[in-house]
Amino acid sequence: MPKLLETITCPVLPAPMAGGPTTPALVRAAQQAGSFGALGLGSASVEAAQRAIEDCAGMRFGVNLFYPQRELTAAEHAAAESLATEENAVLSDVSLTFGWHEKLSAALNGGAAVLWSMFGAFTTEEVERIHAAGAEAWTTVTTPEEAAAATARGVDVLCVQGPEAGGHRGVWDPAAEPDQRPLAELVAAVHDVTDLPLIAAGGLRTSEDVATALSWPGVRAVSCGSAFLLSEEAGTSERNRELLRRGGDTVSTRAFSGRYARGLETAYARAHPDLPLVYPYLNAVLKPRRARHDAEVDYCLVGTQVEKLNGGSVAQILGQLLPNGHV
Repeated sequence: MPKLLETITCPVLPAPMAGGPTTPALVRAAQQAGSFGALGLGSASVEAAQRAIEDCAGMRFGVNLFYPQRELTAAEHAAAESLATEENAVLSDVSLTFGWHEKLSAALNGGAAVLWSMFGAFTTEEVERIHAAGAEAWTTVTTPEEAAAATARGVDVLCVQGPEAGGHRGVWDPAAEPDQRPLAELVAAVHDVTDLPLIAAGGLRTSEDVATALSWPGVRAVSCGSAFLLSEEAGTSERNRELLRRGGDTVSTRAFSGRYARGLETAYARAHPDLPLVYPYLNAVLKPRRARHDAEVDYCLVGTQVEKLNGGSVAQILGQLLPNGHV
């Protein structure tokens, strides 16, 4: 087992949530409680990512990055143009690399203990570079095929993300339909193809849920994101805190961003169930309306069972999730 997972006393990890919720303060609080946190820097600018990494100086922390996405096909780009026209917007240039190389260097230079990839796995050369820096390479997977590929590239840990998870589903092929097997079945299928330590993620809301997940073969820790959205240390916006407290149904759809993601259902999501892959252009197109808190296009990504989310400090939430018998 990689050394980091051997050293934590709390096997519940706050998930790296991009877009602001996972702050350096949240990562620090997790470390102080015996857990481990990773910054979600996939959608951040290179400059903002650098600042967040610098704010973690002196801590043991990880950095989660979005793997570069392939170019859109002509049909997908035409669909994005059409959506922009509907919104009276101009389709601006959007990076499909997410500053991957620059952020990877910043994280290693900044002393990150873990580099964690989303939407794809590190290359063998990148894994070697990460190991040479004394860090570990973790990758999110959503299918056994992705798990086998990541294992072959030499990564250290796999985070198995199920369909109940909030936020973007980490499928490597952005046009693919996500695997809908329940988390327990998905973990079992992944464990069948790899001996790597697994982190189970998606829809874990109670200490009983966590205890069950930790009993599955190969699972050494769990990752919980939505559980920390209302925490004191999270950077969740006031608008989204309001929406989360109000609650409601969640849905997994492309309608939030152009990639499959789970969040609070909106009128826009109901009206665009078959939106083609236009990620990451849709967020930029709808940004003005979202900035005005237009309820039709609200963007509150969260997992299932929103009614079970509580506020409080990170330490308090970890205490509520930690099964009896774990120190």
